[in-house]
Formats: sequence, structure tokens, C-alpha cells
Amino acid sequence: YLEAMNQEVATKIFYGNSATDPEEFMGLAPRFNDLSAANGNQIIDAGGVGSDNTSIWFVTWGDNQCQLLYPKGTKAGVQREDKGEQRLTDGSGNAYYGKEELFRWHVGLSVKDWRYVSRIANIDVSNMAAGSVALYDFMRKAYWQLQNRRVAGGKLAIYCNRDVMEALDALSTNAGASDSFIRLTPMEIEGKEVLTYRGIPIRETDAILNTEARVV
Repeated sequence: YLEAMNQEVATKIFYGNSATDPEEFMGLAPRFNDLSAANGNQIIDAGGVGSDNTSIWFVTWGDNQCQLLYPKGTKAGVQREDKGEQRLTDGSGNAYYGKEELFRWHVGLSVKDWRYVSRIANIDVSNMAAGSVALYDFMRKAYWQLQNRRVAGGKLAIYCNRDVMEALDALSTNAGASDSFIRLTPMEIEGKEVLTYRGIPIRETDAILNTEARVV
């Protein structure tokens, strides 16, 4: 149950849309989904035109940038409530007793300043797997759109799925004497080795899909 709740919240952080389902909170993708919108400059178009696209996200977490929130009067994180033994019945109407526990999680997402977020959208997954997508060119463009360069604040992280992570690793491998650039560097963060781009930790998440529609 806890794993299912974690996966659902992770998915909603990126794709939740309260406009289509009022029980969801508004995630990042619906907020950064229009190249002609006011925040359209924060969206880098990687050129994919089909329906097998994915994204890379640069997100700054902080009180004045992006933050997860919860309603006043509740608590942050998953709440577990032991309901003790309950009298239940099976499919034949026979009674038995079982232990019951209630899991509850109140969570939402606030984007106070969209200049601290950038999205590389329309990454064609099949072209990326073939090595024909210049991911690092797009990452450079996304980096230079961030307000963090001008006004420091918050904690910046990069989010992508495992296929993008593998493609980044492949592109970072030196291809010979003429290719000696260092693109990804390992850092120790909280006792764990994490790959970074320009000192920004890259977080792998399966919540980011490979079936995104083209952002226009």
C-alpha cells in the first residue's frame, strides 16, 4: 500500500491535473505544456513529433520556488492509523475478524515562481535510444533558462526516467581521443554517490513516461 501511494504521488507531481480530475492536485506537466504561454521560454523543444516522447525536468525546491504542501490542520507525509480488529464477512457471508489499518496522505504542489523550473519536452524515445538526440545541448539550454543563475535559492535537481538516464550515460562515455569531454560527474550526497550535471544531482524516477504527447 505504501509503495502504491508513493508511486501515485510521484506520478501526480508530474502529471496530476485538477482541471480533469478534482481529486488530483495540479502537477508540473499541465503548468508547462504550452510553448506560447507566458512560461513557454522555460520549455525546451527537443523536436519529437510522435507520441513516444519523454521529458527531463529541472526543478528548484524551496519556499519561494516549488514546494510540496499539505492542508492546514493536517500533517505532512503518510499518516497511519491502527483501527484494531474489525468484524468482517467473506463472500459467503461467514464472519471473521481481521486487523485494519488506515493510510492517509494529504499532499499538493505549489509553483510560486515558474522561472525556477525548466522542462525539456518532446524527447523522441526511439531516436534517443539510437543516439541521435543531442540531450546535452538541450540540457544546456534548459539550464540557462533557470533563474537560479541570477538569484540563488532553493535546491535544484534534475528528474528523468531510466531510459533517459541510460542515454545520458551513453553520451557521457568518451568515444575516443577526439571526445574527452566530461559531461556527468559523481558527487556524494547524504552518503550516496549521485551523478550530477553542472553540479546538479540527477534523480531517476519511473513516474516520467515515455508516452507523452507532443508539447506545442
